[in-house]
Amino acid sequence: MVIADIAENNLIELLKEFDIFERNKISLEIKLAAIAMYLLSSSFRKIALLLNVGKSTVHYWVEKFKDALESERREKVKIVIARVAVDETVLKYNGRKCYLFAALDVERNKIIYLRVYPARNALIAYSLLREVLKMCEVEEIILDRGPWYRDALSRLGVKFRHESFGERSLVESVFSSFKQRARIFFCSITVNFRKREKMFGRWRRALECWNRFCRMFTFYYNVVRIH
Repeated sequence: MVIADIAENNLIELLKEFDIFERNKISLEIKLAAIAMYLLSSSFRKIALLLNVGKSTVHYWVEKFKDALESERREKVKIVIARVAVDETVLKYNGRKCYLFAALDVERNKIIYLRVYPARNALIAYSLLREVLKMCEVEEIILDRGPWYRDALSRLGVKFRHESFGERSLVESVFSSFKQRARIFFCSITVNFRKREKMFGRWRRALECWNRFCRMFTFYYNVVRIH
């Protein structure tokens, strides 16, 4: 029933286009159903129980799909976007703060770039905006008056305008959906830390975990979600 419902929404056909699995001892439909269920607010444990496969097996399938998303993102043709809204919000993992930055195509309501950073400063703002400009030609960037953007905007020489609400508020819907889904998967994000691992290594792996989730969420928001 689950597979049939997913197939009716054409998600199976959409995921087949990635052609990411070399071996198919377990049917491709089962693998793709697992990925689709993960995208539609489930968990590795629940999926494994429902499909009668190992939890680690489901995790492997999802990771392969994440890698395919990253590869597909790199190969995209640069497009022209009229207005891009940029904003950031605070996330927490085990009591520590990190920052989720988002760039959104206002007209299409599609995420262009979504990434978690360990801090919020001018260097990170520059890195964010530079990545956005690598992916698309932007006619205008809409953002708030955060001082961390000032130097980046000057160095990059892009047209921008400050806005507190209006079109920039669309990014808030991204953050709201992201945090809601993050609570389903993580509550607060946790990492299976290795023994004797130094604090920097733990922090780095926590950020890696967040950013893998960002890639899956971007696919969910842009493709799977009902607009």
